[in-house]
Amino acid sequence: MKIDPLVSTLHGGGVGTMIVTKRYWASVVGLFFIGTVTLISSSLIFPFSVPAGYAWVNLSVLFLLLTLTYISPVQLGDQVLSLSLGVEIPLFLLFGPVVTVIALVVAWAIGEIVRGKTLEVERMVKNIGMLILMPTFASLGYVLAGGDFSDHISISFLSLLVPITLFAVLHFTSNYAVNFLHAAFDQPEDSWFLGIRWDIGSFAVEYTIGLAFVFFENSYGTQAILFVSIPFIILHYIFRLYSNLVLANRQLTLISELTMDISSELREDQVITVLMRGLPKILRVTSCYLFYLDAENVLVPFGVLGISPEVEEKMLQVRLQPGDGVTGTAFLHGRALLDSGRRRAIIDREISGVAPVPGRSIIAVPLIYQDETLGVLTLTHIDYHAYSHRDQEMVQILASQLAISLWNARRLARTEEQSYIDQLTGVYNYRYFDTILERMRHDADRLGTPLGLLVLDLDHFKQINDIYGHLAGNEVLKSVAQLIRELVRFEDVVCRYGGEEFTIILPGVTEDAALTIAERLREGIAQHPVSVTQIGKSVSLPIHITVSIGVAIYPNMANSAVDLLRNADRAMYVGSKQQGRNRVAAYEY
Repeated sequence: MKIDPLVSTLHGGGVGTMIVTKRYWASVVGLFFIGTVTLISSSLIFPFSVPAGYAWVNLSVLFLLLTLTYISPVQLGDQVLSLSLGVEIPLFLLFGPVVTVIALVVAWAIGEIVRGKTLEVERMVKNIGMLILMPTFASLGYVLAGGDFSDHISISFLSLLVPITLFAVLHFTSNYAVNFLHAAFDQPEDSWFLGIRWDIGSFAVEYTIGLAFVFFENSYGTQAILFVSIPFIILHYIFRLYSNLVLANRQLTLISELTMDISSELREDQVITVLMRGLPKILRVTSCYLFYLDAENVLVPFGVLGISPEVEEKMLQVRLQPGDGVTGTAFLHGRALLDSGRRRAIIDREISGVAPVPGRSIIAVPLIYQDETLGVLTLTHIDYHAYSHRDQEMVQILASQLAISLWNARRLARTEEQSYIDQLTGVYNYRYFDTILERMRHDADRLGTPLGLLVLDLDHFKQINDIYGHLAGNEVLKSVAQLIRELVRFEDVVCRYGGEEFTIILPGVTEDAALTIAERLREGIAQHPVSVTQIGKSVSLPIHITVSIGVAIYPNMANSAVDLLRNADRAMYVGSKQQGRNRVAAYEY
């Protein structure tokens, strides 16, 4: 039997944590109401009777077996798959639906406590409603099929086969329907563990177990329950072992697919996006962090996965010191760590002190490549004991490939950045300008904001080269580039367009603001002489540099990026150079 469907997940992913919505509350209340109605109806058909004599032994044995199925289920993501239906069938036939419901609820609660699950009120109400609904709804089908509760022991096994079958089918149908509806409402992307093969496979095993209990009870009396319980325990262990092996194989397959997708990406942001999209399909997570060490030796998230964009914004504010908490220790010592969280209420006090969702279980794996620790991959879950050592090994396999992909992406980024930098002046070159201008024009359209462009040309630069030499000319270009970077805003893009020409892209500025910035540049450069040495002499002389600047604004003065460049360039030549130089001119449209 499958229980505990996810209430809600991360946008487009599968982060299992509770987000209580009105729709969810409506479904919980509706489920609990329907379960209550079916319980009352079935209790009228099957009157409650207190067990007596040897019946208490059977009740105790069946309750212990039922508790075992909830303490040691098969974990399917944030859901669990148990063989409880195999015990419910004889429990229902011997003691009726009321006792069955009570035993189910108590056994489920014990299993939740032992497995360290977080018992939120909403989740408890939902699951109790399911546990009431399934056996009581199925009991009505048992009656409709001709099943008789009062003397079922004296009836032949074949006569019981049809009512029991209908009981099991309706039990499975109601259980699967509730899980399916929750998945359809709350999980935009179906998780792999919701496959119907698992439901049908477990149902077949449970149904067979239930028939075995009924057959031996019918043939040898109620004392047979005690003897059948031993092979049930063995079968339960084999089923759990086999299921875990299949799930481990499935996890490895998904990890292989995810690592291939990660390795095919060339940029760091794309690597992170693929990782965060694929990780919840492999492991259940409440939150996920990718940390790196910044210039101040603090671990800072550069990739996060949370239950909502708002939560992720807060997660990005988390800061950890190397050596502190599980994450900091994993980074400092370069080894993976797993903590189930039972030793203290909160595992990483640094994370939980800032992040909105606490992590009671945590896996932290350092990202190491070529003896260099690039960062830490940290997974947290709100429940205790949410992760096993097998999960830790799976994350380590994934982290190994992730470290390689991140290292390659960063190396590529450094190579690209170097190819975009003018080696003489240290500002961006024409190649970068040609790429970024169109992109920023597109952003201006998307945001509905203007985009300014300045074209700046050094006046009489040829004379500087002729009089002082090209080395002096290079010093002038470097000094002017440095002054430009100091005089513009942080978000402005400074490029060397070619020779003695520079371009400055000004996102979000009006014509007046662009003219103000241009005038500040012109005055700043004119007031800062550059010391150069004339050819054949050893004394440095200060020379004054002036510039001519043309201004154009998109979309007021241009229809495209090409027009914007052409019009700013024309304003510089016609409005400034031809009017005496050392001036700022806007394009006249």
